[in-house]
Amino acid sequence: MEQKLINLTSISHKALQLGGKLCSKAENVMKECRSDVENIEKLYPKLRFLWSELECQVQAIEKLGEFAAKQNGILLQFYDNKEQELSTIVEKLDSTLDGLHVKYVDSTIRENAIAIEQLNRGNNSNTLGVELGLEFDIKDNNKLKDISEKVSLYDYVEEQGIQELKLKTQEEVMAIQRHYNTSSKVIENINNELKKLDEILMNNNISLEESGVDFSHEKFSILEQETQNMAETLESLARHYDQVTAALKAFQSHSNAKSMLDISVLEKDTDIIPTIVQELQEGLQFIDSVSEEVRVRNHIYKASYEEANKLFNELDGFTNNFENYANILKELETHFEKDSAMVDRLLDELLNLNLWYEEFSKAYDQMIIEIDRRHKVKEQHEKAAEEYLNKLEGLYIEEIQQRDSFFGNYGRYLPSDLCPPILETPIRYEIIPQDGTRLPVLSPKALSEAQENLQKYRERISKS
Repeated sequence: MEQKLINLTSISHKALQLGGKLCSKAENVMKECRSDVENIEKLYPKLRFLWSELECQVQAIEKLGEFAAKQNGILLQFYDNKEQELSTIVEKLDSTLDGLHVKYVDSTIRENAIAIEQLNRGNNSNTLGVELGLEFDIKDNNKLKDISEKVSLYDYVEEQGIQELKLKTQEEVMAIQRHYNTSSKVIENINNELKKLDEILMNNNISLEESGVDFSHEKFSILEQETQNMAETLESLARHYDQVTAALKAFQSHSNAKSMLDISVLEKDTDIIPTIVQELQEGLQFIDSVSEEVRVRNHIYKASYEEANKLFNELDGFTNNFENYANILKELETHFEKDSAMVDRLLDELLNLNLWYEEFSKAYDQMIIEIDRRHKVKEQHEKAAEEYLNKLEGLYIEEIQQRDSFFGNYGRYLPSDLCPPILETPIRYEIIPQDGTRLPVLSPKALSEAQENLQKYRERISKS
């Protein structure tokens, strides 16, 4: 029996020593874990603040990017529309001007204008030539030369003004394109910044939805409970060891107790010691496992904090660029508002200029028709005047005959001083035109071409 007690004591002592070592390791792990928990408690609020600020910064940049993209789309659409509109208007204007190039002024009209100018020059020379002298002659000759050189309707066009307006409009449209290019560059820079931020944010595997402090406290509570369980198990091993050593001492010191001592309970308790030790080992493994979770979380938080802090510092550097981009976009908006209004105004001027020269071409044809109409009216007036004049002449002759008859019958009987007016001759009327016409006499070809042009114009209008 003594040997059994010695064996039980040895087993119990070894188990107690091993259990103590396991509990000591568990306590050391707990100390390390407590340090990790404390660090998490300090880091987590800072980490949450940093990432929250980063998200706000990213959202601000994204909003700026959205604004820039919207502005860029407006610029592109406006530029495309106005470039196409400018091309269409210039094409129409060039076509109109080409038509004026080949629309020649009728020779009778040109000759008529030269003749009138020469007549006016002669009249002016009589009244002003002596006073103005050589300067008057030079100006007058230049004007006469200018009239003679205007062969087609295009010669009446202010070509330089048209080219300047075209160039000015093209420059303003190109200004919109430059605004678009600037906007595109800003968008590219913003997108590059967002790409870098997104990559960093994507590499952040931490979920801040779950509280890091709650996680660490929960895990540490689990460790405390497990450590408490291991301590209680170690206490049970110590009690068992005390019981076994007490039994051995009693057996060795009291010979009469040998027959009375029952060690069956101690043997049973000793039999389950391996199971108890295994539980302590599993408890230590569990503590190591949970502590590792906390350690890993602490490490991740540290790395994430360092990364966030680095990114935050980079964002501080980006702030100046961010403000610069915002100012550029604001300036673009202001410039676009002014330049777009200028583009619309210039395009309207070009469009009105084209309409003006279209009407100029039509007005020339209408002038031909009007000249012909006036000649016809003049012929009608002359015919009517001739008819009236013939009638008046007939009445005049009739009146002479009546008066001759009167004097033949009664004149010799009337004293001359009785009614002197009775001797007056009858009134004779004349039709004198107030002003003559200086309109040219058109060629049949000119009239025919004008009528054809107006007919084509009416057909084009009806189709549109």
